[in-house]
Amino acid sequence: WPPQVNEVISVSDEAKAASAGLASLTPQQFRVLTMVCEGLLNKQIASELSVSEATIKAHVTAIFRKLGVRTRTQAALLLQQLESISSS
Repeated sequence: WPPQVNEVISVSDEAKAASAGLASLTPQQFRVLTMVCEGLLNKQIASELSVSEATIKAHVTAIFRKLGVRTRTQAALLLQQLESISSS
């Protein structure tokens, strides 16, 4: 395949994998992800959701694993990219 086609295929595969990861999040994990993307700290999220900070850390770890990311920034960028794909 020409390089451009391979890039489109890999981007499409990445988007599908990320979308599947996002779909596998529980409602609470999705709320936590949204708050992470808003820049809130674990302590702030815990306070807002009336749970312990350890619970939020567990959610964040599970979210990162499901989305295949390692940082809060990567998670936020991934969510932003998926939102832009779904809105176009």
